[in-house]
Amino acid sequence: MRKRMLFPIILTLLFLLVFCSCKRNETAENLPSLKVGMMSAVDAAPFYLAQERGYFTEQGVDAQLILFTNGQNRQTALQTGQVDGAMTDLVALITQSANAFRLVGTLSTDGDFPLLAKSAIQDSPTLSVGTMEISVTNYLVEQYLGTDHTLKKVYINEIPARLEAVASGQLDAGIFPEPFASVGAMRGLKKVFFPGIPAESLNIIAFTEAAIQEKEAALTAFHRAYAQAVKDIEQDPSLARSMIMRHIPNLPAEIEDLIQLPTYHAPRLPNDEFVRQIMDWTASVTKQTYAFGTESFLNRRFIEDL
Repeated sequence: MRKRMLFPIILTLLFLLVFCSCKRNETAENLPSLKVGMMSAVDAAPFYLAQERGYFTEQGVDAQLILFTNGQNRQTALQTGQVDGAMTDLVALITQSANAFRLVGTLSTDGDFPLLAKSAIQDSPTLSVGTMEISVTNYLVEQYLGTDHTLKKVYINEIPARLEAVASGQLDAGIFPEPFASVGAMRGLKKVFFPGIPAESLNIIAFTEAAIQEKEAALTAFHRAYAQAVKDIEQDPSLARSMIMRHIPNLPAEIEDLIQLPTYHAPRLPNDEFVRQIMDWTASVTKQTYAFGTESFLNRRFIEDL
């Protein structure tokens, strides 16, 4: 008798499950789509939370997040139209703006770039430091250490190779994004933060000019969903940790408590004065002149009134 009573209940639940799933898929199919490249960094946490909690769909966009573990692959995906936008940084955005293929920054993201050192570095007048040549890591190593030390920069683009050079003692220190800095800390390296440097975020989400012109509603919805997720993380920072551990591949479980979370901010962009400082520094490294204003590669309209 009990089995007979349970059978129609189970059928009803199955029907509701299928119906709701179809309804969700139908809703997503009717929404404007947006493909956005993520990088393996703590910056990605609010975006994945927005995805998991359905905020993108709720706001009116079918947002697909595509994770890249290699900057070159991300750039190829942007140039070939596989994604509408991606995580990048101000230095890359500025250099990109001088080329025919341009990107437009719409939203600062929050992440940290700690210094990893084999041992104490305070008393060393000269330091060998692993970094990337035209990058935020190069800018930051000057800001962190340039005043008190003579720097010997060693350009190593790949994070694992750079980390191995510091861990093995070939280099005194290196700059690494979180959560990879925590992998180094787990291996016994000292993780050093420099509060207040930089003055504003160097990380940014940028979209192609085509996406800016053709997908305005989708972009507005995308930024609103991000704002919702940031509010959730403000209430419960552990949400960010769980997103990082769940969506960034090959992270050892032991680093979860070692990760230094940034303060995730409501949607914003850096002020023009800060951006011009980064433009001047980038020009000094690339030996180029960037004769354009910040408005040519930053668009603030998607974060207004949020």
